[in-house]
Amino acid sequence: MSARPLSSLRAALGRLSAAVLMSLCLGAALAPAAAADDASTSNTANTAKTGAQAPQVGDLPPDWLGLDRDGRSIRVSQYRGKVVLVVFWAGWCEQCRRELPQLAALQAGVGRQRLEIVAINYAEPQRDYDAFLRLNPRLDLTYLRDPGTVARYYRVRAVPNAFLIDTHGRIAHVQRGYTPQKVERLVRELHALLPPAPAGRD
Repeated sequence: MSARPLSSLRAALGRLSAAVLMSLCLGAALAPAAAADDASTSNTANTAKTGAQAPQVGDLPPDWLGLDRDGRSIRVSQYRGKVVLVVFWAGWCEQCRRELPQLAALQAGVGRQRLEIVAINYAEPQRDYDAFLRLNPRLDLTYLRDPGTVARYYRVRAVPNAFLIDTHGRIAHVQRGYTPQKVERLVRELHALLPPAPAGRD
């Protein structure tokens, strides 16, 4: 495979300030997430597990991810052929606030033809979710707000929590929390999964 996709990822990360990169590396503890919403909903996808265990590497993830800001239903399966990174976050989570600029840089560097980063806000009030996005308009990701239902299917109990999904729709990597080593591994795993760049693009 050409080295160009990797260099584009590195260039995207390099566009962030040193301060942001340094702050991302500080602290590996997970922020405790709020309790999951008890409201029930059906998920008709071929999910890996519906018991107590979280989806694992090699599993088909729960398909339905929620509604985007325009009210459109978002599913993992609609991105088949792309790499998908599903990330659960919250505005009160300091590590999440450090992570989102990194994810936005990755998304911009790779482009949406090969990568889709879906940032799922977990169990925050609508006004807090809207305020965060209003204050951060340059963080260009696919945002969803989840009252707890989708997190329950993914067995998410803490944020940040990420699921890397390959072009065939299976989970390739699960990540909880952020350390320099975890960031490096995530980029390496993501790069290895990317489909070839479209003709004419580095």
